[in-house]
Amino acid sequence: MAKPKSKKVNPPDIDGPKDLIWKGEGSNRSRAQQEFNDALNKHRETQARVKNMESLLININQKYMNEVIPEVELQKSLTKKRFALMCEIIIEEKISLSKHQRDFIRTYLLEFCNDSLREDYDFYLPFLEALETKSERMARLELKRRTEQKLKLKFGMDVDLDDLHRSDFQNEEEKKAHEEKYREFNEKFEEYRSKFYEDAYRDRKKADKKKSKAQLDKERKIIDMEKLLSLDINALFKNLAKLIHPDKEQDPVLRAKKSHLMTSLSGARDTMNIAEILEIKMQVDELLPNNQMDVSFNESSIQRFVSIIKSKIRDLEQTIASRLFSHPLLEDYTGKKDNPESINKYIDKIVKENKFLTKTFASEVENLENNPKYIRDIIRDLQSF
Repeated sequence: MAKPKSKKVNPPDIDGPKDLIWKGEGSNRSRAQQEFNDALNKHRETQARVKNMESLLININQKYMNEVIPEVELQKSLTKKRFALMCEIIIEEKISLSKHQRDFIRTYLLEFCNDSLREDYDFYLPFLEALETKSERMARLELKRRTEQKLKLKFGMDVDLDDLHRSDFQNEEEKKAHEEKYREFNEKFEEYRSKFYEDAYRDRKKADKKKSKAQLDKERKIIDMEKLLSLDINALFKNLAKLIHPDKEQDPVLRAKKSHLMTSLSGARDTMNIAEILEIKMQVDELLPNNQMDVSFNESSIQRFVSIIKSKIRDLEQTIASRLFSHPLLEDYTGKKDNPESINKYIDKIVKENKFLTKTFASEVENLENNPKYIRDIIRDLQSF
């Protein structure tokens, strides 16, 4: 039996990236040096992702404002219309339904109504009053009464919650009068809420201060490492500063470039950003090819550099996550990749699904208008969830 031919495997690229600090054959690099090169390369890639994120966010915002928001507003309008039609069918008993069907859809509409009161109090309140039973209304009014009593005890003011939430003003003067009527209450309530959150934050800070011995030891080690790291960074900073100090440069163009690099270098030194300092070092090498400075550190220094670069990478990744995934369109993004291709594909999917949802709402509204019996199909669909 003939043996299968083995595929020829090309040797790995042991030279690695040409523009990193330690060059030459991989066998001549220590493990720490190779790890440093990998970390610095990852730092560059992450910085590039941060820059790409800005243009990506612009694209996302454009789609959000131009394609998503209009659909959402239309959906809100259709949802109200759909809700009103369903209530009309149930309240006016336009079709016959079984007791189970009627109880189910009434409960659904009541829950929907209660959840939507804050959105449009004046629109939903009449439906709420028409849908609820006498006992449900009494329970709601009793809860309202107790809440108003608590507010009076807390703030020393009489508050009518129905009046507080109303928005059906006849004119601007009536609206201003309403705002003035509850201005003092709203101010007191906001003050109370702010104090509540401040107290909660203070309690969390107190809890954070209670650290275990292991946590304290870890922090002490970090401080010691940063002290050693600062010595290495200061040495590198001084050597670079000698080369690019603008006061010693006669050429005005070169002086401007050196001044810019010096400003960046000072900022990187202040934040102990070894990755940025080394990036500046490479820019200096390009600017002054005849005055290239060799970089050489012992193993322990290199390991500290790797640690701080990885920390900077984590900070950059957190920046990406906080900026990108705080956007309304990406709050529920569960993809493992955050590259523009994956994000744009996800956004396009949301836009497409959103348009489909609008069409579904519009279709249901049209069906309810033309045939009240269609509510049975809606009940069936709701019960299937």
